[in-house]
Amino acid sequence: MTEPVEVECFLCHQPVRSRLARERRVGGRCWRKLSPAQREAIRRAPDAIRTALTQPVPEAEGQLPLEDEEPNR
Repeated sequence: MTEPVEVECFLCHQPVRSRLARERRVGGRCWRKLSPAQREAIRRAPDAIRTALTQPVPEAEGQLPLEDEEPNR
């Protein structure tokens, strides 16, 4: 059997070991930091990682907007 090819995480440049991480070229620690929309874009097209990471993250349903002022107490 041939040994697996050494693959680095696209984001942190650390070696990745799992088969799934090698396919998506993003390690587990960095994968958890991505938004669900970015993860889905990488799952659809692993070759387009840079495009998926540069797209703005859409505001999710139920996400509260940031307020400029502190709440009154």
